[in-house]
Amino acid sequence: MRRIRIVIGAVVALVVLIVVVVAVYLLTRDEAPEAVDLETTVARIEAAETAEDGTDTPSATEPAGDDTDTSTADATTDVSTTSSDDDGASAVDTDVSADDDLDSEPATADQTADSLGGLDGVWTVQVADDAGDLQGEPTVSFAGFRVDEVLNSIGDFTAVGRTADVAGSIELSNTALMAATVEVTMSTLRTDNSFRDGRIYGALNTSEYPKAIFTLVEPVELPAGMADGEPFSGSAEGDLTIKGVTNRVAFDLQAQLVGDIIVAVGSSDVVFSDYGVTAPTAPVVVSVEDHGIMEFQLLFTR
Repeated sequence: MRRIRIVIGAVVALVVLIVVVVAVYLLTRDEAPEAVDLETTVARIEAAETAEDGTDTPSATEPAGDDTDTSTADATTDVSTTSSDDDGASAVDTDVSADDDLDSEPATADQTADSLGGLDGVWTVQVADDAGDLQGEPTVSFAGFRVDEVLNSIGDFTAVGRTADVAGSIELSNTALMAATVEVTMSTLRTDNSFRDGRIYGALNTSEYPKAIFTLVEPVELPAGMADGEPFSGSAEGDLTIKGVTNRVAFDLQAQLVGDIIVAVGSSDVVFSDYGVTAPTAPVVVSVEDHGIMEFQLLFTR
């Protein structure tokens, strides 16, 4: 009889311990990373740049300003000298040619009403040497997914997988995004659980199809004020290839020029079966949505 009581007590204690562990986990576990958002990303990047400026030697803007003042003074001296010269026609021509750089900046500013000014050209994805924790508050380029699932004894949870292994470029011309291609190495996606990662690689068959690719198919009109830091919000239509299957999709897109970097974030709802993907399962998983959000945060430089 005493032995039975001991066994029952041990079972009760074990159940209580399990309940306590689950409760502690639910209260202390890390929440899923926030969805990508332009305002949040820009704030993080600006904060990171401010922190770097605080530890670096004096900013390069001051010397640049001094150089401009010096060159302007020199140019003034040259013009005044040549104007007093009897044969000044050729000399003035030479000085005006030398001063083209000084006059070009106002001309570019006047053109912003009809074009993106100095933003025209090809920009490439900035790849981080050390991406850090992508499940935290990353200030680097990355892409990934968000999928809602229900876990046994835990409840609703959003699985977030991300990778900094991205590449690509965009082309801006006049007032539009004319071309864009982005490649994501799906075989390097990471969530908060390595067991889940393995199931994801299997579902995506990353050994045969390691990359997902997005290619823009329609130009996207951008605001002329983007060159001055005006943010853009709209839609980008293109072909998305996952697991060797290509479908036409539209990404909600936001972008803004921050310093000399174009920051772009976007997301699109993707139905797994459209790409021949079956949502991975496991004993601890009660259910998984049949669709998810593909998202990206990309920093473009040139």
